[in-house]
Amino acid sequence: MIKITHTHADGTLVDGTERGDGTAPILKTHGFRWFPSIKQWGVRGSRDQAPRRLAINAAAEALRAVGHQVEVTLEDDVRDNATVRAAKHERLEGRRAALGAKGERLAAESQALHRYSDSLVEHIPMGQPVLPGRRGQAHRNTLERSVTAAIKGAQTARQAEAMPERIAASRRAEARAERPDVIKRRVDRMEAEVRGINRRLDRLTPGPSLVREQYEGDRATLMTRIEGDKELLEQARAEGRFGQYSRDNVHKHDLVLIRGQWRTVARANAKTVSVTTGYTWTDKYGWEEVKGLRCAHVEEAAAEEPTAPAADEAPTT
Repeated sequence: MIKITHTHADGTLVDGTERGDGTAPILKTHGFRWFPSIKQWGVRGSRDQAPRRLAINAAAEALRAVGHQVEVTLEDDVRDNATVRAAKHERLEGRRAALGAKGERLAAESQALHRYSDSLVEHIPMGQPVLPGRRGQAHRNTLERSVTAAIKGAQTARQAEAMPERIAASRRAEARAERPDVIKRRVDRMEAEVRGINRRLDRLTPGPSLVREQYEGDRATLMTRIEGDKELLEQARAEGRFGQYSRDNVHKHDLVLIRGQWRTVARANAKTVSVTTGYTWTDKYGWEEVKGLRCAHVEEAAAEEPTAPAADEAPTT
């Protein structure tokens, strides 16, 4: 019995296959991949996604056609964003720990190779010439093995030195995904996907179908993600990290800080700000990209505000 299951926690997995039973070509054809870490077939990137009903159903039918018994179990209970983020962080930390352990193992291996390289030639006097012909063959072989081990040790050391940077890059990528501007762009993209799904659903013929179930599952997942990300944006807005700039307080010719550079505003739109480039065209960015503002209107307003008299000064009449 081959079991194809899907949950949002584990994704789409296949259990019950064996080497040489003929299932591999069929599963590959329908988008399944072999996962060596868990020794199972599955669909890459299917965790916390709606099940690919069409592909799963097609794979099950193809397996039954060649004599396999197949049982399909699909659970489509969407997990909330907090659970998804916590589970993803835990997986990433596990991968980083594995990278750290790999770096330590490679460093130890590199040191062992260098020690082996030195041990091969430590008995040979410095400057010892290599005899010609067969008399020097053993000497040449020893030198060759020593050089090969040293080169491999150096290559292994470089791999070990790359592990900390890979771990740091992973942390930077995770932190970037939590930035308000990145979350805003992600919400915009998901909302566009939802609108596309709604249009496709409207074009379907009435009645139940796998295609309708697929679209509805995708939409439910997206709506949960959008709701969770919007909560993060509201939290960032309350903390003053998002939404403080718009066309209500940004004007033409103001300076805005975008991606580390101060740019001159050419036009303030409802959802975007256009900035000059020094050429005949302008660059357009979402308001979430604006990190700072230098506004002459704000400075003038601040200069015109009356200042309260000092405590030791008597008011003039």
